[in-house]
Amino acid sequence: MKEKYKWIFREKEQEEAAAPFFADWGVPDEMARILQRRGIRSEEALRHFLKDTMDDLADPLRMKGMPEAAERIERALAQREKIVIYGDYDVDGMTATSILYRFFRRLGADVGFYIPGRDGEGYGLNPGAVEKLCSEGYTLLITVDCGISSAALVADWSDRIDFIITDHHVPPELLPTKAVAVINPHQTGCGYPYKELAGCGVAYMLCRALWKRRTGQNYAEDTELVALGTIADMVPLTGENRILVKTGLALFPHTKIKGLAALLQAAGILGGDRGERPVTADQVSFGLAPRLNASGRIAHAKKGVILMTTEETSEAARLAEELCAINVERQTIERSIFQEALVRLEELEGEQSMALVVDGKDWHPGVIGIVASRVLEQFHRPVLVITIHDGVGKGSCRSIPGFNIYEALKAQSDLLLQFGGHTMAAGFSIEEAKIPLFRKRLNEYAVKVLTEDDCIPRLEIEQTVPLSEVTLDFIRSLSLLEPCGCENPKPLFASRGVFVESARRMGAESRHFKCLLSEGGTAAEAVFWNPGEDDPCRPGEEVAIAYEPEIHEWYGEHVQLIGKDVREMTPGAELLLDRPFLVDVFLKLRSLLSGGSRTVADVQQQLCSMYQGACPELKIKAGLVVFEEIGILSRYSRGGQEYFIYHVLKDKMDLQTSPTFCRYRK
Repeated sequence: MKEKYKWIFREKEQEEAAAPFFADWGVPDEMARILQRRGIRSEEALRHFLKDTMDDLADPLRMKGMPEAAERIERALAQREKIVIYGDYDVDGMTATSILYRFFRRLGADVGFYIPGRDGEGYGLNPGAVEKLCSEGYTLLITVDCGISSAALVADWSDRIDFIITDHHVPPELLPTKAVAVINPHQTGCGYPYKELAGCGVAYMLCRALWKRRTGQNYAEDTELVALGTIADMVPLTGENRILVKTGLALFPHTKIKGLAALLQAAGILGGDRGERPVTADQVSFGLAPRLNASGRIAHAKKGVILMTTEETSEAARLAEELCAINVERQTIERSIFQEALVRLEELEGEQSMALVVDGKDWHPGVIGIVASRVLEQFHRPVLVITIHDGVGKGSCRSIPGFNIYEALKAQSDLLLQFGGHTMAAGFSIEEAKIPLFRKRLNEYAVKVLTEDDCIPRLEIEQTVPLSEVTLDFIRSLSLLEPCGCENPKPLFASRGVFVESARRMGAESRHFKCLLSEGGTAAEAVFWNPGEDDPCRPGEEVAIAYEPEIHEWYGEHVQLIGKDVREMTPGAELLLDRPFLVDVFLKLRSLLSGGSRTVADVQQQLCSMYQGACPELKIKAGLVVFEEIGILSRYSRGGQEYFIYHVLKDKMDLQTSPTFCRYRK
């Protein structure tokens, strides 16, 4: 059977011991080795990783273009010029716009904002919008999260309005030199030491530079919005991004930003019986970001900016609920298009193509990027989803490691009306009649670049650990890595020789899967979210499992494994089952349970002691699974404990009805 994932282990066979300075900082040995694998190899690096604060951010005036931008903005403020912030319609753009808008309002500026429509205008600066803003009397336009590729437009309009470009995307060869200033840490000659800021991070540095010039102090407002945009944009959570996100997340439970507080409540992350718990990067990624993104995808992103800038509690609550409703609508549209895309792929017989190019009529352009991501998750191949309207296709692409989708589009540029993007994601437009040839040529290109092995996704696993070592204290020690995200992922672990005691489907439409695993005297539940139609494992199997450990609160704290992948291990001869052995176990079991139900752990322990080491524990557990499958035993949960109940069979014990017996039969 083809592997679902490749397991790539970070640990090495002869791994070096943890450096002594980790102990001086109170870092447990296992945690120290994880940090060493992630490049923390000196005490100074550890100090930065654990202790850096906002005071450790670099001087924003070191960023190329920042002094010129600050000087022009000061002049605009002094002369009461109308300033407009021009943003993007994703979460990074919304938060960057909100950060600058809130900052200028604090300074008493005459400020407005503009977000283009995704469908009608598209990404970045456009002539129609600039003309409109000029007609409204704006004399200074500051871009956030866009503008670095708009050299021609800036040159055309620079005699009517001044431009300051703030962006974080990789600069093209031709920069908007007619702008008053271009602020982008990636541009040649920029002396700012940290290059991986999101668009909202660059906008925040502009605020810091202006505030420092005016007051001589560090600006510390609205870091919650920097954290939100940085997490949502999936930039590396290292260096200064780590400082900004860590600082911002700590403020979430008590945030004074009314819109953010309302969205946290509407999303169910804070409020009610949840109180004021710490907010995690995962909750931002999966709880807040989709709700904000939905407004830019199927409504208008200005709703998100209004939410983040309003000072009215009632308006914040109304807008937060509206965004939640829009997100539900987005999910419905997305599911429908995803199913249509799978049908279209089948029509094209394209499921086994090296690159999947799928097209449809009048699919909503705001969700085709998400649909491309979902198709990629299922097939792990580059995916290009095209929506066709009035003879023109608009495409959104998602790729896999090893396949630069931007370069792939560039190689077919003679067929495209326009294209843009980066290594892993891109967009393009194309005439409908050219789509079949584009599909053919793109696949020919992909076959030359990719192999079937490239199309197996990878799981990067920290190390193999016995299940008994995955304790509450061990999991708590992993919090040193937070906030986790791009280039600082949550650690995955693997445990081998684990026995599957029970398994069941759960949740709406049985989309999720839960199983009880044990190794020796240690047991833990594993949950697989949306594993697909096939169950990851079956009761009675001995498996290796890759997982992310977490602390779950249900009848007190206990270990829970978030399963990522499972591999069945080949059973040894000692695990093979036969009828005489099972009859012997049955007689002992009947005696044990004659007085009523007992905990599963107690039953297993008592049976093992009866055999006095003459029978492998796994074999005894497999026998108990057989008895569950044929109806002699059933189990139930009470107070966080699993219990066995014994049932008298009316008919003769039919072992052939047990899948576990058939699997391990001698």
